[in-house]
Amino acid sequence: MDIYLIDEATNYTFWFPVNPLDKLSKQKEKRFITADIIDIGEVDISQKGNKINEISFSSFFPLEYDSYCRYATNMKPQEYVDKIETWINNDTHLRLIITDLNINELVNISKFIPEIRGGEVGEIYFSITFRTYKELKIETVNNTSNVNMGGLDDNRETISSDFSPEDVVTVTASALNVRNGPGTSYDILGSVFRGDTLTLYKVQGNWADTYWGDHGGWVCLDYVTK
Repeated sequence: MDIYLIDEATNYTFWFPVNPLDKLSKQKEKRFITADIIDIGEVDISQKGNKINEISFSSFFPLEYDSYCRYATNMKPQEYVDKIETWINNDTHLRLIITDLNINELVNISKFIPEIRGGEVGEIYFSITFRTYKELKIETVNNTSNVNMGGLDDNRETISSDFSPEDVVTVTASALNVRNGPGTSYDILGSVFRGDTLTLYKVQGNWADTYWGDHGGWVCLDYVTK
């Protein structure tokens, strides 16, 4: 298993040198509201959308290469810490990839606790928590109306997609999830990577069903170009 953080704005890849020491946890919750119904009592009613997921683990940054390291590096433990703290201070959205668990998500670092332990000279232990990042998109409607020749002009803009079925598109993100439906609530089938090309089969909003693999899959059109 390998764990990466990718800063897509700078195309910088951060590879954790040592895998989690004990466990890696992923917390996934469903949204519910509780209603009190006469003669029945409390019942949970499912709400649309998902709660923000959390992924956390503990590890350390080694002073020197050893057999448990994923790779040899010249970076010092404090340099790893400085990089992560810079991302936190700048509120940088990162792509978290965990290879064996099929995790490929945009995240924010919500908690990072480095510590120095007695007897571990030069090495820095840490615990880190990520929260999935969802971009908030707010659509506005132009309500301005002009009076012309006794009538009203409708100034609302019509929304049209720049993509059509059979278009061939190129992936612009470093890694892009392929899902089994048009939205982030659908399961991830796999991933495509920057430079990969896909042929669109069907377009729905800013999502498209593509000729991918043996069964096709949906990708977000925000991360492809013609």
